[in-house]
Amino acid sequence: MSEVDVAIVGGGAAGALTLAHLAHLAGGRLRIALIDHGPGDFGSGTAYRTNDRAHLLNVRAAAMSAWPDRPGHFTDWLTAHGHDQVTGEDFVPRAAFGAYLAALTREAAGADRPGGDVRLIQGRANGVHRGPGGWTITLEGTAPVHAAEVVLAIGIEPPAQAWVPRRLRGRPRFVADPWRPGALDGVGPDDPVLIVGTGLTAVDVAVTLSARTRRPITATSRNGLLPAAHTREVRAPMPLDGAAVPAGIRALRHLVHDRVRASIAATGDWRPAIDGLRPHTQAIWAALPEADRREFLRRDLRRWDNARHRMAPAVAATITGLRSEGRLVIAAEHPSVAIAIAEPGSWIVNTTGPDPDLAGSTNPIIQQLFAAGLVTAGPLGMGWATTGDGQLRDAYGEPVPGLWTLGSTRRGQLLETTAVPEIRAQAAALAARLAGRPAAAGGARSPRVRRDQYGLPVLASARAAEHFDDAVRRVLRVQQGAGAALDAATGEDPSFALAHAVRALLAVEGVIDGDAPAALADAERAARARTDARTGSLLRAVAARVRANDPAGLLRHIDDFPRDALVVNACVPTIAFGGATQVPQHAWAVVERLAPVYGEDWWYLGLLAFVRQEQHRWPQSAELAERSLAADPAGGHAAHARSHVYYETGEHRAGLAWLDGWIDGPGAAAFQGAHFSWHAALHELALERWTDVSARLRGPLSPRSVGGVRALVDSASLLWRCRVLGAPPQPLAIDEVLGVVPKELLAEPQTAFIGLHAALALAAADDLGGLDALARHAATRTEPAFDLVAALVRALRAYLAGDYDRTVELISRRTGEWVRLGGSDAQREVIDDTLLSALQRSQRSRIG
Repeated sequence: MSEVDVAIVGGGAAGALTLAHLAHLAGGRLRIALIDHGPGDFGSGTAYRTNDRAHLLNVRAAAMSAWPDRPGHFTDWLTAHGHDQVTGEDFVPRAAFGAYLAALTREAAGADRPGGDVRLIQGRANGVHRGPGGWTITLEGTAPVHAAEVVLAIGIEPPAQAWVPRRLRGRPRFVADPWRPGALDGVGPDDPVLIVGTGLTAVDVAVTLSARTRRPITATSRNGLLPAAHTREVRAPMPLDGAAVPAGIRALRHLVHDRVRASIAATGDWRPAIDGLRPHTQAIWAALPEADRREFLRRDLRRWDNARHRMAPAVAATITGLRSEGRLVIAAEHPSVAIAIAEPGSWIVNTTGPDPDLAGSTNPIIQQLFAAGLVTAGPLGMGWATTGDGQLRDAYGEPVPGLWTLGSTRRGQLLETTAVPEIRAQAAALAARLAGRPAAAGGARSPRVRRDQYGLPVLASARAAEHFDDAVRRVLRVQQGAGAALDAATGEDPSFALAHAVRALLAVEGVIDGDAPAALADAERAARARTDARTGSLLRAVAARVRANDPAGLLRHIDDFPRDALVVNACVPTIAFGGATQVPQHAWAVVERLAPVYGEDWWYLGLLAFVRQEQHRWPQSAELAERSLAADPAGGHAAHARSHVYYETGEHRAGLAWLDGWIDGPGAAAFQGAHFSWHAALHELALERWTDVSARLRGPLSPRSVGGVRALVDSASLLWRCRVLGAPPQPLAIDEVLGVVPKELLAEPQTAFIGLHAALALAAADDLGGLDALARHAATRTEPAFDLVAALVRALRAYLAGDYDRTVELISRRTGEWVRLGGSDAQREVIDDTLLSALQRSQRSRIG
């Protein structure tokens, strides 16, 4: 019996990509087996084993690299292997991609270095059995394999046959599976052919058989729809700007129709609208109620597939030519009707696509897994049920330790999970998780890779990894002490590149004190000695954020490592982070699409609660926050969301009582304590409890307790709000507050949100020269919303000059736009307070 750490069952694209990523990350530390029963090279699988050069990939070569961070890897390989002048825009033969996968498999197996750590085992797996220390995989005709972890990369099932009349099954001229080797070899030049199905497989079959038969070929399906075609020119996807993930089938249909109309109007083409939805399809699918998912499958799926999965332009031209010549006829008929009227002696070729319900599969390993209760059907009976990261669930719905899957078997939960870009991302994430597992006894050497609280690899010593987990937990809780915990981690293990990179990220975001460029340099030095895929990805993202103020890399990082919770947190504007986008809907989409990944995780529920309150979905926000706080009463995001809901729904007395209890209790360690005190002060202002507001300004909001950005955003803005609301004189002078605010935040703010609060602080200080300097700075900035900073400065200047009519005009003129400044409704409310004060003062001056 062979003993390995990880066994991958299935040698198609999913298995080959998992192997490539796992072998790369493990670096010889793990023993890995790839098991496949197919003929020919490992890695190519059924889909890419075709020898017909007319069978082209359905996506451009640039999207087919095995490595998400190296998009040119596939095209570079093609050039190196005799494919002249291939670009990322080309649609190359599928066989070329099969050869590429086979080459990756050989490379992973160390074909050129005897004694490699990867074994390629030819054989059909017929069972996976739980045993001591892991799993035993039984194989037909060869010895079993024992593995600690098993990845089931079984690929797509053969076409379904439920529709096939009993009299037709087993008939010599019925082709049940056109991808079976030699299945179409018997078709002669004068044989009539009926293809049942009109999808991409039917297109490939028609292209192949058109070169063999002189007779017209008929292809039929219930709707008679052929796949759409790609355009020859590349058009950028249309982003999902300004639209939240739709939560119902009607909203989804409206969204798609509106986007298509807008795309046609802008580009003359509908495709960018569909392509722009691709990064969001899993979040959209997850957000649909079950009844709406069923309706989508019944009424919309075929049209979606026809638009989403397209023919290469050259293939589409061939199909168009065949139809115009009368050599290919497309009919809309039920299969039984089409077969009944087919010409006698016709070949009947089944291209209807696989049955998504695996319970009826004839594959012996699938049958055994169901019989043993190790798997259960996925949502809507499609594929298998899994956790968010691909761990299989058993018949009782419980995760099965050490049993994983990816690709088509996850269709019920992900819907879009069969194309290479989606499979590649799943393979990379799964490999990153498995690479953190220590090698079994007798393996190469015990690795220094450990897993963090979300299952991601941490390349560090045990004590350093513990300190790192503590730092992350403190950030997710919005608690003090993350910087000290990171110092402890790098003190234990100076080569801990991930900890250095996180310190740089937290420093540039202002979450902890520190020199972000210096921490980044430490991370890069450490990474030269020791790194892995997760660390490298984060390091590139943090470098762009620190050196170019470009947060886009953080979004790319969570595409590949969606369970990197701290980075997800950094991408969403919250109490602690500025976020990766100034568009609220974009941040919401980041959170929404990760629901299948995090489930009931306390931190995620708190972050989702914060999103819900920004969407003005107050009851849902409160319910999510309470669920999160029940799991972790100290969770800062949930407490923050709950604070907003109390304020926005006018529950000032209840909100104040709850906040004071949380601040003095579970939230005592919050590093954003001043902001929670600011929230409490807003309730006190609403209740006209001026003495209590003054007490907060003397205590948690005073320069003795808070400084920097927090003093500007909370203390200074509160002083201006008190002034325009007509509160009694406050015991805290604005000059005291500004004494602990860095001058550059007032003179040269780097975001419109900070610019808003700089304007309020300068107005509270009656600093006309400072306001003028801020306006000049805003005029030089090209980032979104700085025009609003300049407009607010003009309005505040008019207010200070006593020109209240002008103040009203300037603020009212931009009604509906102030949201672009960022922050919460409660923070921007101070602009409305200023407008109301100006209106009241203007009316009094007229009466006087």
